[in-house]
Amino acid sequence: MTPRKSLIALAAAVALVPGLVAGCGGGDDAAPASSTAAAVQDVSLALDWFPNADHAGIYVAKAKGLDTQAGADIAPSVPSDPTTTLTAVAAGKKDLAITYAPELLIARAKGVPVKAVGAIAQVPLNSIMARSDRGIERPRDLEGKVVGIAGVPSDRALLDTVVAADGGDPSKVTTKVVGYSLAPSLAAGKVDAVIGAYWNIEGPDLRMKDVPVTVMKLDDHGVPRYDELVLVASEDAIRDKPAALRAALAGIAAGQSAAVADAGAAVTALEKANPDIAKKVLPAQVSDTIPALVPEGSAPLRMDAAQWEALATWMREKGLLTGEATGSDAIDTSLLPEASR
Repeated sequence: MTPRKSLIALAAAVALVPGLVAGCGGGDDAAPASSTAAAVQDVSLALDWFPNADHAGIYVAKAKGLDTQAGADIAPSVPSDPTTTLTAVAAGKKDLAITYAPELLIARAKGVPVKAVGAIAQVPLNSIMARSDRGIERPRDLEGKVVGIAGVPSDRALLDTVVAADGGDPSKVTTKVVGYSLAPSLAAGKVDAVIGAYWNIEGPDLRMKDVPVTVMKLDDHGVPRYDELVLVASEDAIRDKPAALRAALAGIAAGQSAAVADAGAAVTALEKANPDIAKKVLPAQVSDTIPALVPEGSAPLRMDAAQWEALATWMREKGLLTGEATGSDAIDTSLLPEASR
């Protein structure tokens, strides 16, 4: 299994997935930029998966002590069951967690009192990857082809949107459930394309294996741009522990900036955090991930309310979201560093 939690999250009937949110800080609303050791607060953070390139900013922050400088000692952990992370955060068992924008909206529609407080990856990482040696260069070329899917509710909605946006006929595209063996199935030629593989993780891996692939990013083809990975906190924590959360977010934001400035440091930090990480391909994965952490013209952890509303509208149209949850109500930007609001 890879960090492709967007699949795992939407898997069990579009269930929720792990979360990761940072929190900790000095005083209340006016927490100082730096603190003494006595003022540093412990903040627990549930990751969405094992440490990987998506978490570059977090582990650079830990390696350089940027979190403690901001007033928070962030303790990342890998959840034993990612599908319970949001409820764990809501119950106060974790201060912060990492999840996905769609999963957060679904959770809120089910009454889970959590909100996004910062975006780790500000663009969709999920993508369609197709074998270019089978004549697939754009979405409409998928007509008459077989696309491997994990089998989660979002697969068909995303695939149909992308194909239709390019003038193709989604009804002419066949899908085949391959579970989470997406990249291996594509590499072995068992399917013509897959949806659910991350362009920043599986993409570099397939390239290194000389698999001829065409990558189609979802937000380039009709799917609203959304935050793939977000930091979430409970509504209670946002109300009762603003200084701690603010400090944690400041530390992670600093780590994001540091990772962008020094990808080599991010690689080193991740290798230390996860000894089992695929070291050979990691530099390429980090390089590909950096633009998603802080896109050009944006700032670390920034979230856009209009973008969230567009995602909620699309999900509702596709039957992926029911209830009263709205995009703008699912986020809280008040704890972000000033430059990121």
